[in-house]
Amino acid sequence: MLAAAPGIGVSARQSRPTTERQPGPIVDFVAVQADGTPVAELLPSEVEIRINGRVRTLRSLRRVTTAPLPVAPESPPRLPAPFGTNDDIATGRSVALIVDEESFVAGREQLLRHAVDGLLSDFTPADQAAVIVLPYTGVKVAFTADAARIRRAMDSVAGQGTRAESGSDMACRTRRFLEALDGFLHSQAGRSSPLTVVLFTAGLAAPRRDASMLAGPGMCELLVNHFERITLTAGEARANLFVVIPDDLGSSGERWRESIGGIGYLGSNNPLEGIEHLEGSTHAVRLPLDATGTRALLRVARESSAYYEAELAPDRDEAYGRSRSLDVRVLRGGVIVRARPAVTFTRPAPGTATPKLSLSDLLLSRDSYPDLRLRVGGFTVRQPDERLRLGVVVETDDPGASLTSVGAVLVDGGGRVVARWFAADPFERPLLGAMVAPPGTYRLRVVAIDAVGRFGAAEDTVQVGLTQVGPLSLGSLVLGLSRNDGVAPRLQFGGEPTAIASFDIYGGGADTRVVVALEVARDPNGPAIASLPVTLTRASDARVVATGAVPLGALPPGDYAVRGIVRLEDGTAGRVTRTLRKAAR
Repeated sequence: MLAAAPGIGVSARQSRPTTERQPGPIVDFVAVQADGTPVAELLPSEVEIRINGRVRTLRSLRRVTTAPLPVAPESPPRLPAPFGTNDDIATGRSVALIVDEESFVAGREQLLRHAVDGLLSDFTPADQAAVIVLPYTGVKVAFTADAARIRRAMDSVAGQGTRAESGSDMACRTRRFLEALDGFLHSQAGRSSPLTVVLFTAGLAAPRRDASMLAGPGMCELLVNHFERITLTAGEARANLFVVIPDDLGSSGERWRESIGGIGYLGSNNPLEGIEHLEGSTHAVRLPLDATGTRALLRVARESSAYYEAELAPDRDEAYGRSRSLDVRVLRGGVIVRARPAVTFTRPAPGTATPKLSLSDLLLSRDSYPDLRLRVGGFTVRQPDERLRLGVVVETDDPGASLTSVGAVLVDGGGRVVARWFAADPFERPLLGAMVAPPGTYRLRVVAIDAVGRFGAAEDTVQVGLTQVGPLSLGSLVLGLSRNDGVAPRLQFGGEPTAIASFDIYGGGADTRVVVALEVARDPNGPAIASLPVTLTRASDARVVATGAVPLGALPPGDYAVRGIVRLEDGTAGRVTRTLRKAAR
């Protein structure tokens, strides 16, 4: 049943303390494995950040999820996350699809369209993209979540290149493109979140004077400074660049050097040299653009699905509004770091008012509000009237946090809120809620405010439904701790000697014969590493509770699959599972 909604009108401004900690500058970076999969959990002690060559102190480190990670069909099954956190909120990505129109000859545009189709297939409703054609056409479509508009914009892209291009021609068009790219990135300066830039080009020239040393600079002079400008504006825009080139683009032409007499200089017409300069200037990732299908940008989808934000301790002489060199290192083997070579810190505008947000406003937002770290989860039970109820469990990382307002919403796939819950007593431990909802898959969002004004918002994907096994139905498997009044649900375990696993069995009669088992395994379908005795207790005529104890002391820290298995006399079987996480103490 839905509880009353205390504190709905309490504003975020009113609940904040009168004195607040001075925020430190933020550095964002991407940490991935060799296949582009984001690293799940980095510790602050594993990260070293240098600004202008000086190591800075990390105040905090958090992982920001922008989209569900694309999973390749051949990937082995993974354990589902045991709960949702502030980091599980898919905040969405902003992707700028930039086409170097003068580098592509007419007829090759379909390669770009196929690649973008593949990227859009991995988009979520929170993602948005823009199509920009440089240097002349400009913005085809501004940032939008409408995939059809993005595809139409890509369909209208036409190559303006020529098949007979000299080195001087390439230098001229490269300069035009870099100047236009610099302008676009400058327009994105001061963003509150990173920008993913997918840059399609069929070749760029390297820096050149386009004339002999005895003469003045040529008409198509291309300076190193043109590339260095992109270093600065990419840092200001928090832009992560991917340079996508045709996979048949190879080294062509030669670089001729002038003689001692200052004659014979023609420069270079190698289309890869300028791409290499841009990569070095921005730490861009180069990807091949092939004609085999729509998966050319899978790497972009993977690497952009999460990033890390590191808050640095404020420096008394912090230089705001000025670009400085950035170096991010992760002190763990097998981790690839993607970080821009320069960063520009923006000073918060003076007098900026904190927006007044009620608990209801925070629930309808998509922001993560990481100051108050939360764990949230849900489980399905059947009520006596046979409606389904989602039980909600809320935990904080900070055991000393005093919660003053807590609420939750269930959101369906169309973005509609189907149920709400507000805690009548936020001080209860464990903090449990309940919402009635029809069967389906939902986004569970929980928001909490504590006594010192910190906000926390966490999300989890939950299933409301029962598992059918012949005439029987199984409720969700729940993990918790034994207490005098029953089992207290728990989302994460540590030094406790045992955890209690339980689930409800509905239906059947007194003569229904079943075999019930509990197992612990390292993955959803792997062999059991422990088989546990089960106790069956009849709670009502239509409900039996299956319970077993999981010995935590014998398990190393990590995630495990706990499986509740029900097998009928005729061989029909079904199971319910939940991931158990034992954290290192």
